[in-house]
Amino acid sequence: MEKEGKIKLKGNFVYCYPVLEDNKNSFIKKVASLNNERKCLIELRLDYLLYAGFSIDDIIKIINYIKAHVSSKRLIATIRTVSEGGKVDLPKEKYFTYIKELYLNSKVNYIDVEYKFYKIDKVYYDSLFKKKKKKIILSMHIFDRIFFENEYMNLFTEMAESSGNLVKFAIKTYTKEDLFTFMVTARNSIKVMKKNRKDAIFIAMGTVGALSRLFPEYTNTKIVFLNAYKDIDTELGQMNREKYVKYRKLLAKISEN
Repeated sequence: MEKEGKIKLKGNFVYCYPVLEDNKNSFIKKVASLNNERKCLIELRLDYLLYAGFSIDDIIKIINYIKAHVSSKRLIATIRTVSEGGKVDLPKEKYFTYIKELYLNSKVNYIDVEYKFYKIDKVYYDSLFKKKKKKIILSMHIFDRIFFENEYMNLFTEMAESSGNLVKFAIKTYTKEDLFTFMVTARNSIKVMKKNRKDAIFIAMGTVGALSRLFPEYTNTKIVFLNAYKDIDTELGQMNREKYVKYRKLLAKISEN
């Protein structure tokens, strides 16, 4: 029998690989290289294409071409802005227009929407999402501060009570104390998530935060983002699949003792 307070490594989550290409052919080629891996999601980081000068119409054509070879249930469309670690700086009106075009015309199953934009124009986004054409990930990425437990819980609750299907909260952590405060509070938010029928993605970015990716069961995280390009991204704390599996096995041995 499982000891009280002990959490098993159940593996009840899926991997996701962001595609970070700014060239049409390399973008399509990278997606194709990931298509052979079963039970993974592919995040199409569209801000890289926008930064390279592609129009939203061109991008939707690329996405729908990709859809002919990859199940739409595996594709996440994301426009990550500069303030949240992305490549483009967009006014709220243009951001909404892009999300609307993706929502209505692209053949993806998920769209990542930055919560800061959603919150400003909540009425417009809620009206759009009523069509239920896509699953919505409401996301926040914080690089310049940390929070206390009550601040985290207020944010998690606010996001859970909004439209969308998943709540994604990522924060750069610098110390073990930062990491543990974040992970414990994320775990304690499970009742709020269940009440609002939301799945969650909790990520502590940075080298210290890598444990949050290795132990997603603790925070009830449903999607783990890995690196499809190099061994470890120290800024984000992303590992490749080989390194991730290696450390997960080590963690599993420790948890057995």
